[in-house]
Amino acid sequence: MSDSRPVVVIGGGLVGVCTAAYLQRAGHAVTLVDRQSARQAASLGNAGCINGSSVVPIAMPGVLWQVPGWLMQPDGPLVLRWGYLPRMVPWLMRFIAASQPARVAQQARALRALLGPALDAYQPLLDDANANDLVTRRGYLIAYSSQKGMEGDEGGMALRRENGVQIETLDAGALREFEPTLSNDFIGARYISETGHTSDPGALLARLTAQVVARGARLVDAAATAVETNGAHAVAVHTDKGREAASAVVVAAGAWSAPFVRQLGDSIVFDTERGYHVEIPTPHEMPSRPVMWAEGKLFATPMNGRLRGAGTVELAGLQAPPNWRRADLLLGQLHKMFPGAVQGVKSTQSVDGARWQGFRPSTPDSLPVLGAASKVPNAFYAFGHGHVGLTAAASTGRTIAGLVSGERPSIDLSPFSIGRFR
Repeated sequence: MSDSRPVVVIGGGLVGVCTAAYLQRAGHAVTLVDRQSARQAASLGNAGCINGSSVVPIAMPGVLWQVPGWLMQPDGPLVLRWGYLPRMVPWLMRFIAASQPARVAQQARALRALLGPALDAYQPLLDDANANDLVTRRGYLIAYSSQKGMEGDEGGMALRRENGVQIETLDAGALREFEPTLSNDFIGARYISETGHTSDPGALLARLTAQVVARGARLVDAAATAVETNGAHAVAVHTDKGREAASAVVVAAGAWSAPFVRQLGDSIVFDTERGYHVEIPTPHEMPSRPVMWAEGKLFATPMNGRLRGAGTVELAGLQAPPNWRRADLLLGQLHKMFPGAVQGVKSTQSVDGARWQGFRPSTPDSLPVLGAASKVPNAFYAFGHGHVGLTAAASTGRTIAGLVSGERPSIDLSPFSIGRFR
């Protein structure tokens, strides 16, 4: 580009940092804007999985009829704070529409196109940042504690198979041999070998950030407040500490992206899923790979001498205080999954400091928003990844860097367009 001004990326989580890295590889100067506290909080609390097979939308056919039962269970996988319900109505209406079978099939195809190359997209960034030690490729298990649960998950498995995911089914005996740390209460599992996981999401973010800074990116410790336009193009990003001139702007602010969308003249139906994790330090027995308990909606991931349990969905917005009962729920589920790993750990008070609560930027159709703003052609969206932010970060960064450079995208971006919310 002849313009000497940098591309300003709003958001310092993994999506923003991977976008910055790919922009640099394409020859752009980059300014990365985010508060240090937000960078430290972003992208750290996820399950650590890089699953290109995660093509199953949250809104599946029949899910609507399950929601009331979940909501009546205080320890269920989904909790809604009832005072927040009126704010959720537009999102929930779109969620119901997205669960139609034809829509689900389209959403799964779009997710596979974005997520399938996830590990390949990460590889050059890991090489540059000397971070290959942080990513392991051992696949993951989806384990079932009941035959009903296994049969009920067949719809999601069929979607994966239709999109080229190879799945191996294990009976109880094979599961015991494959993952002996798992409780004998599990009656079978499905193994997906193509996936990987990181042993430390925080270290991965830190190392990738350090590399983009080493390659010349400016890291601005400030909160972005507005995108300035001249009526036709984005020309700067305003922060609580000043103005950052820009040749282009990328909005990658996760759950805090919606205000910038409105400033750029677009509309969005968007909300936040509050997720939790709990970690058990130096457990006695560790699984060798991530294990998802299908009925419990929990991922258990080994992480550098720690076992992390991550999951649950709470609908309560950005302002409500954490409900640490959700972390207690996760610890109880870890007890059931790996009784040998959590000996002596009775409550989250025993693992003080290892509880976490964060925000998943959630669209009702489970598809992130990727592409140019409809009215400002040099402003680009890269947010709304929900449960697949870690998985999609590098492929999103590569895609957005190509758009900024004027290249034709390698995947169909129409399913991810901001225009779907008009």
